[in-house]
Amino acid sequence: MEEGRIVPLLQYVISLAITEAMNDLCDIEGFPHLDIKIKWPNDLYLNGLKVGGILCTSTYKSKKFNVSAGVGLNVDNKKPTTCLSEVLQQLTSVPYKLRREDILAAFFNNFEKLYDIFLNQGFESLKGLYYKTWLHSGQKVVIQEKSEDRLVENVVTIQGLSSSGYLLAVGEDCQMYELHPDGNSFDFFKGLVRRKLN
Repeated sequence: MEEGRIVPLLQYVISLAITEAMNDLCDIEGFPHLDIKIKWPNDLYLNGLKVGGILCTSTYKSKKFNVSAGVGLNVDNKKPTTCLSEVLQQLTSVPYKLRREDILAAFFNNFEKLYDIFLNQGFESLKGLYYKTWLHSGQKVVIQEKSEDRLVENVVTIQGLSSSGYLLAVGEDCQMYELHPDGNSFDFFKGLVRRKLN
Protein backbone atom coordinates (compact mmCIF):
# COMPACT_ATOMS: atom_id res chain seq x y z
CA MET A 1 0.00 0.00 0.00
CA GLU A 2 1.61 3.23 -1.11
CA GLU A 3 -0.78 5.96 -0.03
CA GLY A 4 -0.49 6.74 3.68
CA ARG A 5 -3.77 8.60 4.05
CA ILE A 6 -5.78 5.44 3.31
CA VAL A 7 -3.89 3.20 5.74
CA PRO A 8 -6.15 4.04 8.75
CA LEU A 9 -9.23 3.11 6.70
CA LEU A 10 -8.01 -0.46 6.26
CA GLN A 11 -9.23 -1.43 9.76
CA TYR A 12 -12.76 -0.52 8.64
CA VAL A 13 -12.47 -2.80 5.61
CA ILE A 14 -11.35 -5.61 7.94
CA SER A 15 -14.31 -4.93 10.26
CA LEU A 16 -16.67 -5.17 7.30
CA ALA A 17 -15.05 -8.40 6.12
CA ILE A 18 -15.75 -9.94 9.53
CA THR A 19 -19.38 -8.83 9.71
CA GLU A 20 -20.01 -9.96 6.11
CA ALA A 21 -18.26 -13.29 6.76
CA MET A 22 -20.55 -13.99 9.69
CA ASN A 23 -23.60 -13.13 7.56
CA ASP A 24 -22.38 -15.50 4.85
CA LEU A 25 -21.90 -18.35 7.36
CA CYS A 26 -25.40 -17.82 8.73
CA ASP A 27 -26.81 -17.82 5.17
CA ILE A 28 -25.06 -21.10 4.35
CA GLU A 29 -26.55 -22.78 7.43
CA GLY A 30 -29.97 -21.16 6.99
CA PHE A 31 -29.67 -19.29 10.29
CA PRO A 32 -30.70 -15.70 11.02
CA HIS A 33 -27.84 -13.19 10.83
CA LEU A 34 -25.93 -12.35 13.97
CA ASP A 35 -26.35 -8.60 14.31
CA ILE A 36 -22.66 -7.81 14.80
CA LYS A 37 -22.07 -4.07 14.94
CA ILE A 38 -18.92 -2.02 14.55
CA LYS A 39 -18.05 0.36 17.37
CA TRP A 40 -15.71 2.93 15.90
CA PRO A 41 -12.86 2.62 15.38
CA ASN A 42 -12.11 -1.07 15.85
CA ASP A 43 -14.44 -3.02 18.15
CA LEU A 44 -17.15 -5.55 17.29
CA TYR A 45 -20.31 -5.75 19.39
CA LEU A 46 -23.17 -8.23 19.54
CA ASN A 47 -26.27 -7.53 21.63
CA GLY A 48 -24.50 -4.63 23.30
CA LEU A 49 -21.50 -6.73 24.36
CA LYS A 50 -17.99 -6.71 22.92
CA VAL A 51 -17.20 -9.90 20.99
CA GLY A 52 -14.12 -8.82 19.07
CA GLY A 53 -11.71 -6.21 17.91
CA ILE A 54 -9.20 -5.31 15.24
CA LEU A 55 -5.73 -3.90 15.73
CA CYS A 56 -3.69 -2.69 12.78
CA THR A 57 -0.09 -1.56 12.82
CA SER A 58 1.91 -0.29 9.90
CA THR A 59 5.49 0.28 8.90
CA TYR A 60 6.84 2.33 6.04
CA LYS A 61 9.74 0.96 4.03
CA SER A 62 10.88 1.39 0.43
CA LYS A 63 8.04 3.86 -0.26
CA LYS A 64 5.38 1.35 0.80
CA PHE A 65 3.23 0.87 3.86
CA ASN A 66 3.11 -2.65 5.21
CA VAL A 67 0.07 -3.23 7.37
CA SER A 68 -0.30 -6.05 9.88
CA ALA A 69 -3.76 -6.73 11.21
CA GLY A 70 -4.72 -8.69 14.27
CA VAL A 71 -8.31 -9.80 14.75
CA GLY A 72 -9.73 -11.13 17.98
CA LEU A 73 -13.16 -12.73 17.81
CA ASN A 74 -14.87 -14.48 20.71
CA VAL A 75 -16.23 -17.59 19.01
CA ASP A 76 -16.78 -20.01 21.91
CA ASN A 77 -15.94 -18.47 25.28
CA LYS A 78 -19.19 -17.40 27.01
CA LYS A 79 -17.39 -15.60 29.83
CA PRO A 80 -16.98 -12.83 30.79
CA THR A 81 -19.53 -11.44 28.31
CA THR A 82 -20.85 -13.58 25.46
CA CYS A 83 -19.67 -15.39 22.34
CA LEU A 84 -20.85 -15.85 18.78
CA SER A 85 -21.75 -19.55 19.16
CA GLU A 86 -23.86 -18.92 22.25
CA VAL A 87 -25.89 -16.14 20.62
CA LEU A 88 -26.37 -18.22 17.48
CA GLN A 89 -27.70 -21.14 19.58
CA GLN A 90 -30.10 -18.77 21.35
CA LEU A 91 -31.40 -17.50 17.99
CA THR A 92 -31.88 -20.92 16.44
CA SER A 93 -32.41 -23.36 19.34
CA VAL A 94 -30.04 -25.63 17.41
CA PRO A 95 -26.88 -26.94 19.12
CA TYR A 96 -24.57 -25.47 16.49
CA LYS A 97 -20.96 -24.55 17.10
CA LEU A 98 -19.14 -22.17 14.78
CA ARG A 99 -15.84 -23.47 13.44
CA ARG A 100 -12.87 -21.14 13.34
CA GLU A 101 -11.69 -22.48 9.98
CA ASP A 102 -15.10 -21.66 8.44
CA ILE A 103 -14.94 -18.16 9.88
CA LEU A 104 -11.41 -17.66 8.52
CA ALA A 105 -12.37 -18.91 5.04
CA ALA A 106 -15.44 -16.66 4.93
CA PHE A 107 -13.39 -13.73 6.25
CA PHE A 108 -10.71 -14.05 3.56
CA ASN A 109 -13.29 -14.47 0.79
CA ASN A 110 -14.98 -11.24 1.92
CA PHE A 111 -11.76 -9.39 2.63
CA GLU A 112 -10.45 -10.09 -0.86
CA LYS A 113 -13.60 -8.61 -2.46
CA LEU A 114 -13.82 -5.62 -0.12
CA TYR A 115 -10.09 -4.86 -0.32
CA ASP A 116 -10.28 -4.86 -4.12
CA ILE A 117 -13.16 -2.35 -3.98
CA PHE A 118 -11.24 -0.29 -1.41
CA LEU A 119 -8.11 -0.11 -3.57
CA ASN A 120 -9.88 0.53 -6.86
CA GLN A 121 -12.83 2.70 -5.82
CA GLY A 122 -11.85 4.03 -2.41
CA PHE A 123 -13.53 3.68 0.96
CA GLU A 124 -16.32 6.01 -0.14
CA SER A 125 -17.84 3.11 -2.10
CA LEU A 126 -17.96 1.00 1.10
CA LYS A 127 -19.39 3.68 3.41
CA GLY A 128 -23.02 2.66 2.89
CA LEU A 129 -22.29 -0.89 4.02
CA TYR A 130 -20.11 0.40 6.86
CA TYR A 131 -22.83 2.74 8.16
CA LYS A 132 -25.39 -0.07 7.97
CA THR A 133 -23.13 -2.08 10.27
CA TRP A 134 -21.91 0.50 12.77
CA LEU A 135 -23.39 1.75 16.04
CA HIS A 136 -23.02 5.49 15.74
CA SER A 137 -25.34 7.22 13.23
CA GLY A 138 -27.18 9.96 15.07
CA GLN A 139 -25.42 9.20 18.36
CA LYS A 140 -25.02 12.19 20.64
CA VAL A 141 -21.60 12.58 22.23
CA VAL A 142 -20.47 14.97 24.93
CA ILE A 143 -17.08 16.49 24.21
CA GLN A 144 -15.02 18.09 26.90
CA GLU A 145 -12.75 20.96 25.95
CA LYS A 146 -10.62 23.37 27.93
CA SER A 147 -11.61 27.00 27.49
CA GLU A 148 -9.48 29.39 29.44
CA ASP A 149 -9.04 27.62 32.78
CA ARG A 150 -12.32 25.69 32.83
CA LEU A 151 -13.73 22.55 31.27
CA VAL A 152 -16.55 23.13 28.78
CA GLU A 153 -18.88 20.35 27.64
CA ASN A 154 -20.46 20.46 24.19
CA VAL A 155 -22.95 18.04 22.67
CA VAL A 156 -22.40 16.94 19.09
CA THR A 157 -24.24 14.42 16.93
CA ILE A 158 -22.27 11.89 14.90
CA GLN A 159 -23.01 12.08 11.18
CA GLY A 160 -20.49 9.66 9.71
CA LEU A 161 -16.80 9.44 8.93
CA SER A 162 -14.53 12.17 7.61
CA SER A 163 -12.34 11.49 4.58
CA SER A 164 -9.47 10.70 6.96
CA GLY A 165 -11.52 8.12 8.88
CA TYR A 166 -12.31 10.11 12.01
CA LEU A 167 -15.82 10.68 13.28
CA LEU A 168 -17.70 13.51 11.60
CA ALA A 169 -20.19 15.30 13.84
CA VAL A 170 -22.36 18.38 13.87
CA GLY A 171 -22.54 20.61 16.93
CA GLU A 172 -25.51 22.42 18.38
CA ASP A 173 -24.02 25.47 16.63
CA CYS A 174 -24.56 23.66 13.26
CA GLN A 175 -20.79 23.61 12.75
CA MET A 176 -19.20 20.38 11.45
CA TYR A 177 -16.47 18.81 13.58
CA GLU A 178 -13.98 16.01 13.11
CA LEU A 179 -13.58 14.01 16.32
CA HIS A 180 -10.26 12.49 17.32
CA PRO A 181 -9.60 10.26 20.34
CA ASP A 182 -7.34 11.87 22.91
CA GLY A 183 -5.43 8.62 23.45
CA ASN A 184 -5.92 8.66 27.21
CA SER A 185 -9.56 7.82 27.84
CA PHE A 186 -10.74 4.37 28.87
CA ASP A 187 -14.33 5.26 27.97
CA PHE A 188 -13.88 6.05 24.31
CA PHE A 189 -16.78 8.47 24.07
CA LYS A 190 -15.40 10.64 26.82
CA GLY A 191 -12.41 12.77 26.07
CA LEU A 192 -12.78 13.16 22.34
CA VAL A 193 -10.93 16.11 20.91
CA ARG A 194 -12.72 18.02 18.18
CA ARG A 195 -11.44 20.07 15.30
CA LYS A 196 -13.64 22.55 13.46
CA LEU A 197 -13.94 21.84 9.73
CA ASN A 198 -14.13 24.89 7.51
